[in-house]
Amino acid sequence: MKTLKTVLAVIGSLLVAFIGIYAYYGGFSSISPEIREVGGETLVYEKMTGDYGQSGEVSDRVYQKLLIEYQIETTKGFGVYYDNPKTTEKEVLRADVGCILESDFEKIDVLKNDFEIRKYPKSTYLTAEFPYKGTPSILIGIMKVYPAFNGYLEENGYVIDSPALEIWDFPNKKISYRKELLKN
Repeated sequence: MKTLKTVLAVIGSLLVAFIGIYAYYGGFSSISPEIREVGGETLVYEKMTGDYGQSGEVSDRVYQKLLIEYQIETTKGFGVYYDNPKTTEKEVLRADVGCILESDFEKIDVLKNDFEIRKYPKSTYLTAEFPYKGTPSILIGIMKVYPAFNGYLEENGYVIDSPALEIWDFPNKKISYRKELLKN
């Protein structure tokens, strides 16, 4: 009987810890998709093919190269995801991943030697925000935001599998999501 109480206490403690961690990283945050006009950011990136789980590594690589070789410090990372990972094989998923250039625009010509560079189009997108408190926030955000986006898009006659942008805004402790609005 004492062993059963100990096992239940351990399970209960683990459950409370899990709920606390989930809450801390934004798991109970509500998602309110809204249509807004945004865009115009200068993206410095690498093209990526394969598992979207590589995004952090690619973004870090771009950040480090900008910082060490070009003395450019950025505060926002991003990923533009072109394919739906539920319907596309991992090996062929396509994305652009890197950093948002917020200064040092005079270095763009030299940056083109090592990176892809483009302006993200200013347009009307489906948007949402999620709190950023560490890497688990990115994973929880993905699990919460994309289903909310898909529901909104489906209800309003938009294509679900349109490109999506995630901006990891470290100073403002948030992740911004955008989804292109394409009518069915």
